[in-house]
Amino acid sequence: MGYTNYWHQYINFNDKQWKALQQEAEYIDGIASGNLANIEITDDYILMNGKPGCETFVLNKNMPTEKDYDNQDLSFNFCKTRAMTYDIYVWHMLVFAAGMINDTYKFSITRDL
Repeated sequence: MGYTNYWHQYINFNDKQWKALQQEAEYIDGIASGNLANIEITDDYILMNGKPGCETFVLNKNMPTEKDYDNQDLSFNFCKTRAMTYDIYVWHMLVFAAGMINDTYKFSITRDL
């Protein structure tokens, strides 16, 4: 059985917001101590990979503009973490992003209970 975090991103992050998200990802990288297999912080995305068995979390600075298939909701994202330790870092980044935007019509989060 899986455990999944979901988010809708209806906006692009501005440079100030993205810088804060990058700094938060660096903070997580410093405290994760072995709970992340990989973290990558770029000008375009933040990627965190939990230990084997978890999906990779990717937060993009900008919303995608091209669909991979018909009827794709470009705002919708998810990451299965299996409720492993890695999950707290994914959820932390989503809560941080949502708090920064503070508008559920622009960035909303939820997760399996």
